[in-house]
Amino acid sequence: MPSFSDINEVREFIKRTDPDTSIYVGCDSRQQRDKTVFVTVIVVHLSSKHGAKVFWKMEKTPKIHSLRQRLMEEVSRAVYHALLIEDVVGERHFEVHLDINPDESRASSVILREAIGYVLAQGLKPVVKPDAFAASCAADYITGMGG
Repeated sequence: MPSFSDINEVREFIKRTDPDTSIYVGCDSRQQRDKTVFVTVIVVHLSSKHGAKVFWKMEKTPKIHSLRQRLMEEVSRAVYHALLIEDVVGERHFEVHLDINPDESRASSVILREAIGYVLAQGLKPVVKPDAFAASCAADYITGMGG
């Protein structure tokens, strides 16, 4: 899984894929001592059936203590990166995956409406758990690699 420091690498890769390819963008975070580690992923599912290439970017910030603020930062980072590639995605299937559980018994549900509204306001398609694999699986896996 290549880490991307230059979004143009991702853009060029997407341009070379066929129209049946699906693109998923997500972000997850993890608290680490005095830091919050964010991992944003762009999953390019080749022809929507031939495996995927996962691009990822890790960023560290001073620790964010508020759960609401940290979750909205995840949403913001996912949307930001989705907007950076939106023009090359074209008619390909394109989703922004949010690591938010709609179950009201889960802590992340407190920002469900706010997060979905923010993504929709950008003209993007939000997807939440359990279907938000780019955030809850791919990005989560990378945050666990040591950040």
